[in-house]
Amino acid sequence: MKMRKYVKACALFCALFVILATVSVAFAAGDGSLKRVKDAGKLTIGAEGNWVPFVYNDVKTNELTGFEVAIAKEIAKRLGVKAEFNIANKWDGVLAGLDAKRYDTVICGCNPNPDRLVKYNMSVAYAETPVCLVVAKDNKDIKNFADLKGKLCGNALTSSSGAIARKNGAELRDCSLTQAMDLLATKRIDGTINTTAAIEDYLKQKPNTPVKIVAIYKPEKSYEIESSAMLRKEDVDLSAAFDKTIKAMIADGTCYKLAQQFFGKQTADSISLYPQAKKK
Repeated sequence: MKMRKYVKACALFCALFVILATVSVAFAAGDGSLKRVKDAGKLTIGAEGNWVPFVYNDVKTNELTGFEVAIAKEIAKRLGVKAEFNIANKWDGVLAGLDAKRYDTVICGCNPNPDRLVKYNMSVAYAETPVCLVVAKDNKDIKNFADLKGKLCGNALTSSSGAIARKNGAELRDCSLTQAMDLLATKRIDGTINTTAAIEDYLKQKPNTPVKIVAIYKPEKSYEIESSAMLRKEDVDLSAAFDKTIKAMIADGTCYKLAQQFFGKQTADSISLYPQAKKK
């Protein structure tokens, strides 16, 4: 009888040892997402193109550039890998690519709203991008965001700008910034919402576009104008590495310098995330 109890006790001890050893190895290894990127030697990034000054091809060199591109390259560099981009024509396709595991992350001015936090890991914010409302130049009916109720707005259906339009009672027509400008000029939509930097740059390149900015969005929550990297929910290790890297980039002034380069000093100095900014 004693021998039988001894054998059972030994078996139980061995079973517990195996379980604890397995848990320890799994804990030490993490979820493998950061290792996956390092082993591949590259960080794959999804984004929407033709979005000046965030993600676009330089007209002289045809090389991909922009604020989001520079941020992504710097994150990859600090992780010890190369940045590889996968550029889509429409925003909705970008999210589908992340879900299908065609790339590791989306870095494209994504704001960390509550709906996204349910489905994705959103990194700490690396920038703030104020947005504005644009209408046709001769439009006298829409003067602020509240006037969008019952109107048609040209924005990507799953974009943060589209969410602002819906919140103010507008219906959406799925389109890019360039398409929205054309639709406004031909009176086929009533308005569009986009980042102030993107609109100002577009109008600088095409000053004869018959549109105007009528209002700057005042966010109820800070996340509405923040930009974060988007990662899959299961990639916890990679997300933690992103947070650590972005915090370092903010602290050492890298994000501030990139904001100056692509947005100008005035905009960079208005970003509350940056300790280097001379805020007014």
